[in-house]
Order: sequence, then structure tokens, then C-alpha cells
Amino acid sequence: MKIKTTILALAACLALIISLDSTANAQRKGKGDKLKAFLNEGFEKTIEEDPQISEAGGINLLSNIKQTTELPADLFNRASEGGDFAVGLSLYGDETPIEASTEKLDEADKKLFDSEGKGGGNNFAGIITYKPGKLDKERSYITIPFMSDKKPIKMTKGMMYCVEYSISLAESSKYATNNIGLLFSKEVINDAPIGHVAKEAGRTLTNYNNKVYNNFYGWDKVCATYEAKGDEQCLIIGNFEMNTDTKTEVMKKPKTFENPVIPQAYYFIDNIRIKEVTTKEQCKCYQADTANIEDSYSALIYDKTPEINDKMTNAQKIAAQVAYYGFGKKSMTPSSKDIFNYIIQQMNANPALNIEIEGHNDVKEDQVAEQNQEFQNMARQRAEAVKKYLVGQGIAEDRLTVSSTGAKVNSSEIDNEYDDEETKEAKNRRVMFKVVTN
Repeated sequence: MKIKTTILALAACLALIISLDSTANAQRKGKGDKLKAFLNEGFEKTIEEDPQISEAGGINLLSNIKQTTELPADLFNRASEGGDFAVGLSLYGDETPIEASTEKLDEADKKLFDSEGKGGGNNFAGIITYKPGKLDKERSYITIPFMSDKKPIKMTKGMMYCVEYSISLAESSKYATNNIGLLFSKEVINDAPIGHVAKEAGRTLTNYNNKVYNNFYGWDKVCATYEAKGDEQCLIIGNFEMNTDTKTEVMKKPKTFENPVIPQAYYFIDNIRIKEVTTKEQCKCYQADTANIEDSYSALIYDKTPEINDKMTNAQKIAAQVAYYGFGKKSMTPSSKDIFNYIIQQMNANPALNIEIEGHNDVKEDQVAEQNQEFQNMARQRAEAVKKYLVGQGIAEDRLTVSSTGAKVNSSEIDNEYDDEETKEAKNRRVMFKVVTN
């Protein structure tokens, strides 16, 4: 009887462990395609109610934000009426919090992040992303530890997260910049020396094409997706690149802004939101932002009819066949289809002929691929698409090999004296062929 009772107790204990583990996994992963909020930061949790902000570095008045470096970010709020850090007309600009009616959220995201319809609330932050010359180290950052019920939490390894926040260039800014970045750090940087915080490979994101945000009027969305490593403890916002690697635009002060221009790039930041997703399509902000990503780049497709003659060997004739592509494209053009059909014809005529399909892409496609998974390994994607077409037309798969060199090898068609950059890039987006055995 005692043995039976012990066995039953162990079985009950095991069942409980399995149940708890399943519950934990469900909490981490969510149910099916159900979205789950991970972070919703609007800079509203002040240490005291409606503080009067009269000095820089007001981010320290928030209970849930850490000072990243010795130069803290600023805080703007409605209570500081008429001051340098007031909402509306301030030392830096005329921005006001986002109205709920203008929020770019679908119904699902409203339930997750703004169910009460408050929009941007009462506060927003301000950071310096660029100063020229000797003041280049004077940047500010925002560090947001990942917390739940005042306890540290971490992201789930392998989970995809949809990240978005709102940004507006301050009217006082002489410059606008790119490199407005997000760093998912495995340590909470707190009160580090003044200077730029270095980016970390695989943990730092920008908008998909790292554009310069130069809008004085209203708020823009920064959107990205991130696959977690599982050890992230906080999110840091700012510029993680050196000045030499930061693109700047000189701005003209709006006529309605009366305060002096300051030689820096200064941005207002608000509504930082992160949610768990299973597909990029569930990240509505990112999906809308990248819907026509190719349109942001060159639409040029280089085209050249292969030059062959009777004196050439079969291998030389095949090597002369080069297919060219549009930016971010791997689909056939009418010209490339003729080239592929020529390869098929030669392989059908010579059953001993094996071919290597070599893919190439341009440098800008690699840059976009850092933020957009669809563009990763574009050179190989092109070569694989050609192989799929040839196999579909009856060529045995074992007669075809695929290789790619990315953007490492420039096209021999490039004329450095006469070709502009757009033409050079178009010539590099190509697929070439090589006879392996004959």
C-alpha cells in the first residue's frame, strides 16, 4: 500500500511539473498567433507627480529609466508650462505628445498598448545623436531595463519581436542624422563616461534602410523586427556609430520657431513598444514601412545581349551568358529568360555538360539585408531561383551547382571612368554561368 501511495504521489508530482512547464512555455510563447506585449514605454512613470522640469537630464526623474552615460537624456512634460522643457514651445522645439486619434495602431495593437486611448500621454524624452568636431562625444542615450512587476525579465531565445517607437526632429537642430539605433544589450549600462556607446553585432537595429529622419513636423515611426538571443536585459536608444560613419543633413530652421539653432542633432522620442510575434506580417508598423522597400532604391536593370561567335568554345559561349536583376529582385526578366533557355538548350545538346550557377548582389542590398531578412544572401537567392527554373525545365539537379560571392566581386562590365554609381550597382546584380565538366 505504501509503495502504491508513493508511486501515485510521484505521478502527481510529475504531472504538476509538466503542467507548470507547459504553462511557463505558454506564457513565453503566447497562444498560437496571439500577440503578447513585452514593453510599453511612454516615459510617464515619474518619481513625483507632475514634476516641474527646469534643467537638462530630466530622464532621471523617471522611476523605470536608467541614465546610460554621464550625459543623461532629457524629459519634457506638460506640467513644465513655459519652461525650457515644456510640452509645446520649449528650448528645443514645438513638439507635443501624440494624440490618440492620430496613433498609427491597428485594433489589436490598441488593445495591447493604448486601450485607454491616451496616445502619447504627458511626457516624452529628448536625446542628442550628433555633435560635430570636438564635441562629438556629447551624445545622450535612453536605457530601459526589461522589468515586470519590478522584477528583471529577459527576452525568449529565438522569439521574434516587433519593435517600434515614435521620433521627431527638434526644430533647434542644425543637423538631422541616420543611425537612430536600438541596442538590445545583455547588460544594463548605467552612468558610463561621456562618449558614444558602441554597437554590438546582431543586437543593434535601425530603420530598415537606416534613413535620415529630418521631419520637424509631427512624429514618424521607427520600425524593426528582432530575433532574441535570450540574454537581453535592456533596450538602449541612440546613435551607436562614430561621426565618420553617420550621415548628416544640414537643416533650415522653421520660420515659426523663434529660439536659436543649436549645432547638434536632437530628437524627441516617445512610445517605445515591443511585442512578441510569430511572423513579420504581425508587425504592422514594420510591414507598412517596408511594403515597397525596393522603391527606395534604384529601379535600373542593366541589360546586355551576350556576344558570341563561332571561334568561341562552348564553355566561353556559356560564360558569356549573364543575367541582370533589379534591386532586391530574383525574378526573371524577358532577357534573362532567353539566357536561361540558351543554357538549357546547350545542356540538352550535351548530356555530359555540368554547370555552376554563380550569384552576385550589390553593396546596398547587403546594407538593407542587415535589417531585412528577405534581402539576406540575395546573391544565393538569385542563383537558387535560376537552378529551380532549370530543373523545372527538365535539367537533372545533380548537373547543377550553386555558388555565390555576394558583393565581393565586381562585374567586368563596369567602366569606372564613365559609369555612375547606380549603373555600377545594376551591373553587379547578376547571375553568371561556368562549365564545370564537359
